[in-house]
Amino acid sequence: MNLNTKTMMVTVAITTVFAASLIAPNTTIANAAEVGSLNSTGSVTFKAQDSSDGNDPVNPLDPDTPVDPDSTDPGTNGPLSLDYVSSFDFGTQTISGETKTYTAKLDKMSVGGSQIDVPNNVQVTDNRGSNTGWQLTVSENGQLTDESSRNLDGAEIKIAKATAITKSDSDITAPTVATSIALNPDGTASMVMNAEADQGMGHWIDNFGADSTEASDAVTLSVPGKSAKYADSAYTTTLTWTLSDTPS
Repeated sequence: MNLNTKTMMVTVAITTVFAASLIAPNTTIANAAEVGSLNSTGSVTFKAQDSSDGNDPVNPLDPDTPVDPDSTDPGTNGPLSLDYVSSFDFGTQTISGETKTYTAKLDKMSVGGSQIDVPNNVQVTDNRGSNTGWQLTVSENGQLTDESSRNLDGAEIKIAKATAITKSDSDITAPTVATSIALNPDGTASMVMNAEADQGMGHWIDNFGADSTEASDAVTLSVPGKSAKYADSAYTTTLTWTLSDTPS
């Protein structure tokens, strides 16, 4: 084969491909003829959660994981529910004539059969579907008192380092949290969390300390040195956590 023959073959091949590219689109257009159209719909209906149903607490360090709290106190029922609150244990302390501040022990929960330390926390669920907001408050019902009705005069419980978190796949706006609370034994209510309209839907945890290290001194009890302390006496008080269906 000489040089002129090769040149002719290449020229023919290019011409053939070019011609095919011109014909094919015209054929497709000619076959596409609309003969009519119809519309369909997609729909979903939501119903309110049964008022007798409760919402289980979750791991405050990993809200996607359910837990078994050591506390046996059940949460409230309904679509707007207070699911869990920690109790504060300040341990056994040596009597002192100096003013002292004691820290609450970390809370304990069971995850997958293993017990872990977690920040003291409170958990709220809002599944009402009204998106109208809510408020959580706490009050101290009297001074810490022993079994002989002797008060621990001047003692003060403080809660700090509050952090609101929810499940990882949520894009709901977080409620406002009180970053520092000084409880008053006269029963005055203090705001803990406040969700305005379109805030705080779903399950929310208010951790007192973002992790177990930060939480180690987030809840404290200050006792004046001049306050009388009796040996082998356990001093206790009760805290009332109140969930309201409207924000402040």
